[in-house]
Amino acid sequence: MNKQDEYAVSAEETDKNFRIQVTGNEYLPQNLPARKLTLICEGGGQRGIFTAGILDSFMQQKFFPFHALLGVSSGAQNLISYACEQSGYARDAIFHYSTNKKFYNPLRFARGGHLIDLDWYFDALNQDMPLNIEHGLRRLAGRSFHMCASRRETLEPDYLSFHSNDVVQSLKASCAIPLFYRRPVVLDGVDYWDGGVADSLPVQAAHSWGSDCIVVIRTQPRESIIPLNRLPRNWRLRGLQKLGSLVESYVENYNAAMNFIENPPDAVKVIDIAPIKPLKSRLLGSSLEVLRHDYQLGRLCGGYFLENYASRF
Repeated sequence: MNKQDEYAVSAEETDKNFRIQVTGNEYLPQNLPARKLTLICEGGGQRGIFTAGILDSFMQQKFFPFHALLGVSSGAQNLISYACEQSGYARDAIFHYSTNKKFYNPLRFARGGHLIDLDWYFDALNQDMPLNIEHGLRRLAGRSFHMCASRRETLEPDYLSFHSNDVVQSLKASCAIPLFYRRPVVLDGVDYWDGGVADSLPVQAAHSWGSDCIVVIRTQPRESIIPLNRLPRNWRLRGLQKLGSLVESYVENYNAAMNFIENPPDAVKVIDIAPIKPLKSRLLGSSLEVLRHDYQLGRLCGGYFLENYASRF
């Protein structure tokens, strides 16, 4: 039986709540020793603002103990900000760029264009808020950083490493939500879609690389995921076979990852950080007001983690 150490902090009527749970057969209440400590950040579009708040809290306190970083979609963008030690970068990207009509435009999508224009998004960020890649590479010396992307043909995951010459293209591949971005991102001759399709919570990949303590930041409670048995079974008849395959792949890999988190292998510990209830922000189309709310929730959560867990590593 796994031992659990669970904390919940809530403020009445404000929906400011989160959960930090530790699972693992060898969990020690006052100590979390690890040969390889990994941080994984889930995607979720604008819901990544919760993660941005947590990581900004980490950066404020110079908390960077991880041997490996592994991000998916907006989670990868958050981790790039963290690796490059650019506090506020991911927050501002979500606040000011993901809310811009040049990025998210339903009318353009209805006319056959992109719902999300990743080309404009990353070009604008690179021009207005360039990443300090060289500083990131120095901070990552002796560590690893990978971004998950999904191969279009097989829906299998690839874990793209952080290199100075292709960071933005790798990040774009990890963020290219099928259908919303009309074409796959090509990298080294391979067509990629958003990493969440193939491996939205790459805990098993981290374990296969030797991680024995894994910190996971999720952007939604497990209850938000529709069970496979409740998904439509007539995708083909409705002309939505491709969409059905993508959704089923996402749900299957998410459930497998959650099973790993809740029941990790022997000698592996998982620290799972997640909202108790759905965030106010959505995948896309969130107001600045709710984004600010969820960012502050992330800051609160990050501060609580530092106070109660940082000294245990």
